[in-house]
Amino acid sequence: MSAVTKAAPSHGKLDIKFRNVRGKTSLVDCYQQPPLKASRALYIEGTRKATVYLMESSGGLVAGDRNDFTVELEENTEVVLKPQSATKVYPAFNNQPSEQTITIHIGENSHLEWNRDEIIPFERAKFNGKSRVQMTNSSSLLWNEIIYSGREKRGEKFAFQECNTHLEVWMEAECVVYDSLKLHPKEQELQQLSVLEDFNYIGNLWFICSEASKVDSTEFQKLLVQTENHKSGISTLDGKGILVRWLSNNLPLIKREMETLDMHLLTK
Repeated sequence: MSAVTKAAPSHGKLDIKFRNVRGKTSLVDCYQQPPLKASRALYIEGTRKATVYLMESSGGLVAGDRNDFTVELEENTEVVLKPQSATKVYPAFNNQPSEQTITIHIGENSHLEWNRDEIIPFERAKFNGKSRVQMTNSSSLLWNEIIYSGREKRGEKFAFQECNTHLEVWMEAECVVYDSLKLHPKEQELQQLSVLEDFNYIGNLWFICSEASKVDSTEFQKLLVQTENHKSGISTLDGKGILVRWLSNNLPLIKREMETLDMHLLTK
């Protein structure tokens, strides 16, 4: 007789710190616990901005797995973090949710771009994601995320058990973003009118900055396409931020529009 044992859930950790060294943003500390890894800092087109790719070697989160990211930007730094692939969440056969936490501190006169957090919950998956950003009045954040309804090529559409995401952004002692999304397909009529209707993807772009009121949101509208299968809307956050939210069946178009808006914001 042979006993079949199930591997223990994995706990990935990635702690990274950036510092301004002689006018250039440098990755000065990096603690990696598999399956999470970070690339070395890259400097695209000779800029002083550090671009780092975030990698997950296991291929996805299995029931009970947990990934924790901690990111610190010291003063006068510019960082772009790029997850190398979407977060794939496998079925919760043991009924345990997979979890991901992201904790970020952005120092004085520093800027962070997180491009992009993509979540794909498979059939029967359970996922809890929590992200918290602490920043100063002189720092800025550009955050992109996309949540899938499932694996489209396999015909999955809201076949997961639950997908919960939570984003908090604090500017000094003020909470400027508190956004919780709880998707429980068996308990909610997600595809009814005024909820998610027949859309497969939810996209969010957050730009948080104390001078966000200077951005003309009407310019954004001109850069966005509105069709029967692709909708978007823009909200301002009391002069300290902008939210663009998509409901769409056109994933490539969401990504293109995110990239266009990112470029538009970064050249302001």
